[in-house]
Amino acid sequence: MYKEIKKGFLTSLGAVLLSKDKIEEVVRKMVDESKITEADARRLKDELLNTGEQQFSKMENAFSEALKKGLDRLGISREEEFYRLKHKVEALEVRLSIVEKTIAEKPKPTPGKEE
Repeated sequence: MYKEIKKGFLTSLGAVLLSKDKIEEVVRKMVDESKITEADARRLKDELLNTGEQQFSKMENAFSEALKKGLDRLGISREEEFYRLKHKVEALEVRLSIVEKTIAEKPKPTPGKEE
């Protein structure tokens, strides 16, 4: 599942980078054809790239939220929950070993002899 998610995310990132190259290419072509000035081309490129970055950021946030909801629905715990439980288990193991040691050290009654 992680591989598919990562692949989708990287594909989206590739599309954004491809779009940047395409924007620069189209703007350069418009300047070469004298359709817009250099200053307008820079401004247009910056606006389009900024809009693309904003859209990518929104997509990234939406993706993160969807992933969190999906993990919650599947009952998969988050990292901090995992470590909290791990420490709790370790503490219980220490307590258990103390109890086991106490039981092992306690003298066992001999058969036929009452105390």
